[in-house]
Amino acid sequence: MTTIQIASELIESEETDLRKAIAYLHDLDAELEERSAVRRPHANSPARQDMLYQLDHARKLVAILERQASNISCISYHDGAKVLIDVHKARTWCHVVEAKIKLVFGDDSAAVR
Repeated sequence: MTTIQIASELIESEETDLRKAIAYLHDLDAELEERSAVRRPHANSPARQDMLYQLDHARKLVAILERQASNISCISYHDGAKVLIDVHKARTWCHVVEAKIKLVFGDDSAAVR
């Protein structure tokens, strides 16, 4: 395998990790949007634990990318429009999702890592 092929595979792997993190965050955003519209008590629900699990995975993927490939980005679709998402935007999105979880569940549950 040539150096160019190895570098290409690394970039593809890093882009795949960024896409996975974006998928987690997109799913979480959609579920939180749905839950905030319903206004039911959700304290200690299994759904909250699942959301925290997904958020933790997104955070871990983003943290690895921040250390190894901080300049990686990819195109994603958000509200029907193409958006360029980089590692910095993904980190910010993690913080936004964390705040939404706190708002929807009315506690500091998202702070648990």
